[in-house]
Amino acid sequence: MSRKGFSLSCIIINILMILVSASTLLPFLLALVVSFSDERSVLLKGYTFTPDYLTLEAYKFVLSDKLIYNAYAVTIFVTVVGTTISVFICSMAGYAMSVQKLKHRNKFAMYFYIPMVFQVSLVPWYLVISQVFMLKNTILALILPILVSPFNLFLVRNYFKSIPASMAESAEIDGATPFTTFVKIMLPLAKPIIATITLFISLRYWNDYVLALWFVEKKEIQPVQFILFKIRSLVQYMQSNRHRGSQNIPSETVQMATLFVTIGPIILLYPFLQKYFIKGIMIGAVKG
Repeated sequence: MSRKGFSLSCIIINILMILVSASTLLPFLLALVVSFSDERSVLLKGYTFTPDYLTLEAYKFVLSDKLIYNAYAVTIFVTVVGTTISVFICSMAGYAMSVQKLKHRNKFAMYFYIPMVFQVSLVPWYLVISQVFMLKNTILALILPILVSPFNLFLVRNYFKSIPASMAESAEIDGATPFTTFVKIMLPLAKPIIATITLFISLRYWNDYVLALWFVEKKEIQPVQFILFKIRSLVQYMQSNRHRGSQNIPSETVQMATLFVTIGPIILLYPFLQKYFIKGIMIGAVKG
Protein backbone atom coordinates (compact mmCIF):
# COMPACT_ATOMS: atom_id res chain seq x y z
CA MET A 1 0.00 0.00 0.00
CA SER A 2 1.34 3.43 -0.94
CA ARG A 3 2.03 6.09 1.64
CA LYS A 4 -0.79 8.20 0.19
CA GLY A 5 -3.24 5.31 0.50
CA PHE A 6 -2.07 4.58 4.03
CA SER A 7 -2.53 8.22 5.05
CA LEU A 8 -6.01 8.31 3.50
CA SER A 9 -7.05 5.18 5.41
CA CYS A 10 -5.77 6.68 8.66
CA ILE A 11 -7.79 9.85 8.03
CA ILE A 12 -10.94 7.83 7.34
CA ILE A 13 -10.44 5.73 10.48
CA ASN A 14 -9.85 8.84 12.60
CA ILE A 15 -12.99 10.48 11.21
CA LEU A 16 -15.01 7.36 12.00
CA MET A 17 -13.63 7.26 15.55
CA ILE A 18 -14.52 10.92 16.03
CA LEU A 19 -18.07 10.26 14.84
CA VAL A 20 -18.42 7.25 17.13
CA SER A 21 -17.08 9.26 20.08
CA ALA A 22 -19.47 12.11 19.29
CA SER A 23 -22.41 9.69 19.11
CA THR A 24 -21.65 8.53 22.66
CA LEU A 25 -21.02 12.05 23.97
CA LEU A 26 -24.08 13.79 22.50
CA PRO A 27 -26.68 12.00 24.69
CA PHE A 28 -24.62 12.96 27.74
CA LEU A 29 -24.53 16.61 26.65
CA LEU A 30 -28.24 16.55 25.84
CA ALA A 31 -29.03 15.27 29.33
CA LEU A 32 -26.85 18.04 30.80
CA VAL A 33 -28.70 20.73 28.81
CA VAL A 34 -32.08 19.30 29.79
CA SER A 35 -31.10 19.32 33.47
CA PHE A 36 -30.65 23.11 33.20
CA SER A 37 -33.77 23.63 31.07
CA ASP A 38 -37.14 24.99 32.10
CA GLU A 39 -39.71 22.25 32.67
CA ARG A 40 -42.35 23.91 30.50
CA SER A 41 -39.88 24.18 27.65
CA VAL A 42 -39.12 20.46 27.89
CA LEU A 43 -42.82 19.56 27.93
CA LEU A 44 -43.56 21.73 24.89
CA LYS A 45 -40.46 21.17 22.74
CA GLY A 46 -39.16 17.88 24.10
CA TYR A 47 -35.48 17.19 24.72
CA THR A 48 -33.50 19.77 22.76
CA PHE A 49 -30.09 21.44 22.77
CA THR A 50 -31.80 24.84 22.46
CA PRO A 51 -34.25 25.32 25.35
CA ASP A 52 -36.18 28.58 25.72
CA TYR A 53 -34.10 29.54 28.72
CA LEU A 54 -31.89 27.94 31.36
CA THR A 55 -32.70 27.55 35.04
CA LEU A 56 -31.38 25.90 38.18
CA GLU A 57 -34.82 24.89 39.46
CA ALA A 58 -34.22 21.16 39.00
CA TYR A 59 -30.95 21.26 40.95
CA LYS A 60 -32.53 23.43 43.64
CA PHE A 61 -35.31 20.87 44.00
CA VAL A 62 -32.86 17.94 44.21
CA LEU A 63 -30.53 19.71 46.64
CA SER A 64 -33.30 21.28 48.75
CA ASP A 65 -33.30 18.35 51.19
CA LYS A 66 -30.55 18.98 53.74
CA LEU A 67 -30.21 15.25 54.28
CA ILE A 68 -28.55 14.93 50.89
CA TYR A 69 -25.37 16.62 52.15
CA ASN A 70 -25.08 14.19 55.04
CA ALA A 71 -25.88 11.40 52.59
CA TYR A 72 -22.95 12.48 50.41
CA ALA A 73 -20.63 12.19 53.41
CA VAL A 74 -22.00 8.71 54.15
CA THR A 75 -21.56 7.62 50.53
CA ILE A 76 -18.00 8.94 50.35
CA PHE A 77 -17.09 7.18 53.60
CA VAL A 78 -18.67 3.89 52.51
CA THR A 79 -17.04 4.07 49.07
CA VAL A 80 -13.54 4.87 50.36
CA VAL A 81 -13.54 2.41 53.26
CA GLY A 82 -15.34 -0.37 51.39
CA THR A 83 -13.17 -0.04 48.28
CA THR A 84 -9.92 0.02 50.27
CA ILE A 85 -10.75 -3.08 52.30
CA SER A 86 -12.27 -4.95 49.38
CA VAL A 87 -9.30 -4.29 47.07
CA PHE A 88 -6.87 -5.45 49.76
CA ILE A 89 -8.84 -8.63 50.45
CA CYS A 90 -9.32 -9.47 46.76
CA SER A 91 -5.68 -8.84 45.97
CA MET A 92 -4.40 -10.95 48.89
CA ALA A 93 -6.79 -13.82 48.20
CA GLY A 94 -6.14 -13.65 44.47
CA TYR A 95 -2.37 -13.74 44.97
CA ALA A 96 -2.62 -16.63 47.43
CA MET A 97 -4.66 -18.71 44.98
CA SER A 98 -2.15 -18.00 42.20
CA VAL A 99 0.77 -19.50 44.15
CA GLN A 100 1.39 -23.04 42.90
CA LYS A 101 2.75 -24.39 46.18
CA LEU A 102 -0.28 -23.33 48.23
CA LYS A 103 -2.11 -26.44 49.43
CA HIS A 104 -5.80 -26.76 48.59
CA ARG A 105 -5.71 -23.60 46.46
CA ASN A 106 -8.14 -25.18 43.99
CA LYS A 107 -10.56 -25.89 46.82
CA PHE A 108 -10.37 -22.27 47.90
CA ALA A 109 -11.04 -21.23 44.30
CA MET A 110 -14.07 -23.51 44.17
CA TYR A 111 -15.32 -21.99 47.44
CA PHE A 112 -15.39 -18.57 45.77
CA TYR A 113 -16.60 -19.89 42.43
CA ILE A 114 -19.80 -21.53 43.74
CA PRO A 115 -21.47 -18.20 44.74
CA MET A 116 -20.91 -16.96 41.18
CA VAL A 117 -22.99 -19.86 39.80
CA PHE A 118 -25.57 -20.43 42.53
CA GLN A 119 -27.16 -17.32 43.99
CA VAL A 120 -28.65 -17.57 47.47
CA SER A 121 -32.28 -16.49 47.83
CA LEU A 122 -32.99 -13.08 49.33
CA VAL A 123 -34.84 -14.24 52.46
CA PRO A 124 -32.05 -16.28 54.09
CA TRP A 125 -29.49 -13.69 52.94
CA TYR A 126 -31.52 -10.94 54.60
CA LEU A 127 -31.95 -12.94 57.80
CA VAL A 128 -28.23 -13.68 58.03
CA ILE A 129 -27.29 -10.02 57.58
CA SER A 130 -29.93 -8.62 59.91
CA GLN A 131 -30.41 -11.36 62.53
CA VAL A 132 -27.14 -13.30 62.65
CA PHE A 133 -24.60 -10.53 62.07
CA MET A 134 -26.90 -7.83 63.53
CA LEU A 135 -25.91 -5.26 60.92
CA LYS A 136 -29.29 -3.60 60.46
CA ASN A 137 -29.21 0.18 60.93
CA THR A 138 -25.41 0.25 61.06
CA ILE A 139 -22.92 1.70 58.61
CA LEU A 140 -21.41 -1.77 58.21
CA ALA A 141 -24.63 -2.89 56.52
CA LEU A 142 -23.59 -0.72 53.56
CA ILE A 143 -20.09 -2.20 53.40
CA LEU A 144 -19.84 -5.85 54.45
CA PRO A 145 -22.56 -7.54 52.30
CA ILE A 146 -20.73 -6.67 49.05
CA LEU A 147 -17.19 -6.56 50.43
CA VAL A 148 -15.85 -9.55 48.49
CA SER A 149 -16.61 -10.05 44.81
CA PRO A 150 -15.61 -13.47 43.38
CA PHE A 151 -15.45 -11.95 39.90
CA ASN A 152 -12.86 -9.39 40.96
CA LEU A 153 -10.99 -12.00 42.94
CA PHE A 154 -10.59 -14.25 39.90
CA LEU A 155 -9.49 -11.31 37.77
CA VAL A 156 -6.71 -10.67 40.28
CA ARG A 157 -5.76 -14.34 40.50
CA ASN A 158 -5.45 -14.69 36.74
CA TYR A 159 -3.33 -11.55 36.54
CA PHE A 160 -0.94 -12.77 39.23
CA LYS A 161 -0.63 -16.08 37.37
CA SER A 162 0.70 -14.12 34.39
CA ILE A 163 3.61 -12.82 36.50
CA PRO A 164 6.62 -15.21 36.50
CA ALA A 165 6.87 -17.17 39.74
CA SER A 166 10.63 -16.53 39.74
CA MET A 167 9.93 -12.96 40.92
CA ALA A 168 8.48 -14.16 44.21
CA GLU A 169 11.04 -16.98 44.54
CA SER A 170 13.92 -14.51 44.21
CA ALA A 171 12.47 -12.36 46.97
CA GLU A 172 12.01 -15.38 49.25
CA ILE A 173 15.62 -16.46 48.64
CA ASP A 174 16.71 -12.99 49.80
CA GLY A 175 14.80 -13.55 53.04
CA ALA A 176 11.50 -11.81 52.32
CA THR A 177 8.40 -13.16 54.01
CA PRO A 178 5.34 -14.03 51.86
CA PHE A 179 3.59 -10.86 53.03
CA THR A 180 6.64 -8.71 52.24
CA THR A 181 6.86 -10.32 48.82
CA PHE A 182 3.22 -9.59 48.20
CA VAL A 183 3.37 -5.94 49.29
CA LYS A 184 6.75 -4.89 47.89
CA ILE A 185 7.11 -7.10 44.80
CA MET A 186 3.76 -8.35 43.54
CA LEU A 187 1.48 -5.39 44.23
CA PRO A 188 3.60 -2.86 42.30
CA LEU A 189 3.63 -5.29 39.35
CA ALA A 190 -0.16 -5.62 39.54
CA LYS A 191 -1.07 -1.93 39.20
CA PRO A 192 -3.24 -2.47 36.09
CA ILE A 193 -5.51 -5.08 37.67
CA ILE A 194 -5.60 -3.27 41.02
CA ALA A 195 -6.72 -0.10 39.24
CA THR A 196 -9.32 -2.11 37.33
CA ILE A 197 -10.96 -3.71 40.34
CA THR A 198 -10.70 -0.42 42.24
CA LEU A 199 -12.89 1.15 39.58
CA PHE A 200 -15.34 -1.77 39.61
CA ILE A 201 -15.65 -1.84 43.38
CA SER A 202 -15.89 1.93 43.88
CA LEU A 203 -18.63 2.17 41.26
CA ARG A 204 -20.55 -0.62 42.94
CA TYR A 205 -20.37 1.05 46.36
CA TRP A 206 -21.16 4.49 44.99
CA ASN A 207 -24.19 3.39 42.97
CA ASP A 208 -25.71 1.00 45.51
CA TYR A 209 -28.96 1.96 47.19
CA VAL A 210 -30.51 -1.51 47.61
CA LEU A 211 -28.59 -2.24 50.83
CA ALA A 212 -29.92 0.98 52.35
CA LEU A 213 -33.41 0.09 51.17
CA TRP A 214 -33.23 -3.25 53.00
CA PHE A 215 -31.11 -2.60 56.05
CA VAL A 216 -31.06 1.12 56.90
CA GLU A 217 -33.93 3.04 58.47
CA LYS A 218 -31.89 5.74 60.23
CA LYS A 219 -31.75 8.87 58.10
CA GLU A 220 -28.29 9.70 59.47
CA ILE A 221 -26.63 6.80 57.62
CA GLN A 222 -28.63 6.72 54.39
CA PRO A 223 -26.41 7.11 51.29
CA VAL A 224 -26.95 9.71 48.58
CA GLN A 225 -28.24 7.17 46.05
CA PHE A 226 -31.05 6.20 48.41
CA ILE A 227 -32.01 9.84 49.05
CA LEU A 228 -32.12 10.55 45.31
CA PHE A 229 -34.13 7.37 44.78
CA LYS A 230 -36.72 8.64 47.25
CA ILE A 231 -36.81 12.06 45.59
CA ARG A 232 -37.42 10.55 42.14
CA SER A 233 -40.06 8.21 43.54
CA LEU A 234 -41.83 11.14 45.20
CA VAL A 235 -41.81 13.17 41.97
CA GLN A 236 -43.16 10.26 39.92
CA TYR A 237 -45.88 9.58 42.50
CA MET A 238 -47.06 13.19 42.58
CA GLN A 239 -47.04 13.41 38.79
CA SER A 240 -48.92 10.15 38.22
CA ASN A 241 -51.57 10.97 40.81
CA ARG A 242 -51.92 14.63 39.86
CA HIS A 243 -51.19 15.66 43.38
CA ARG A 244 -52.01 19.28 44.22
CA GLY A 245 -49.10 21.44 43.22
CA SER A 246 -47.51 18.66 41.17
CA GLN A 247 -47.66 20.78 38.03
CA ASN A 248 -44.91 22.97 39.53
CA ILE A 249 -42.57 20.04 40.07
CA PRO A 250 -39.89 19.79 37.33
CA SER A 251 -40.33 16.09 36.71
CA GLU A 252 -38.32 15.62 33.49
CA THR A 253 -35.53 18.00 34.41
CA VAL A 254 -35.31 16.55 37.93
CA GLN A 255 -34.48 13.14 36.46
CA MET A 256 -31.60 14.64 34.47
CA ALA A 257 -30.39 16.68 37.43
CA THR A 258 -30.48 13.57 39.58
CA LEU A 259 -28.30 11.82 37.02
CA PHE A 260 -25.55 14.44 37.26
CA VAL A 261 -25.76 14.83 41.02
CA THR A 262 -25.26 11.07 41.19
CA ILE A 263 -22.41 10.54 38.74
CA GLY A 264 -20.61 13.85 39.17
CA PRO A 265 -17.95 12.90 41.75
CA ILE A 266 -17.37 9.27 40.75
CA ILE A 267 -16.87 10.07 37.06
CA LEU A 268 -13.74 12.00 38.03
CA LEU A 269 -12.12 8.74 39.14
CA TYR A 270 -12.03 7.14 35.70
CA PRO A 271 -9.39 9.41 34.02
CA PHE A 272 -6.85 8.47 36.70
CA LEU A 273 -7.41 4.73 36.16
CA GLN A 274 -7.98 4.69 32.41
CA LYS A 275 -4.38 3.90 31.40
CA TYR A 276 -4.44 0.72 33.54
CA PHE A 277 -8.01 -0.34 32.82
CA ILE A 278 -7.72 -2.04 29.40
CA LYS A 279 -4.51 -3.89 30.21
CA GLY A 280 -5.83 -5.08 33.55
CA ILE A 281 -9.18 -6.35 32.29
CA MET A 282 -7.66 -8.10 29.25
CA ILE A 283 -4.92 -9.96 31.12
CA GLY A 284 -7.08 -10.65 34.17
CA ALA A 285 -9.94 -12.06 32.11
CA VAL A 286 -8.03 -14.01 29.44
CA LYS A 287 -4.91 -15.26 31.11
CA GLY A 288 -5.65 -18.51 32.90
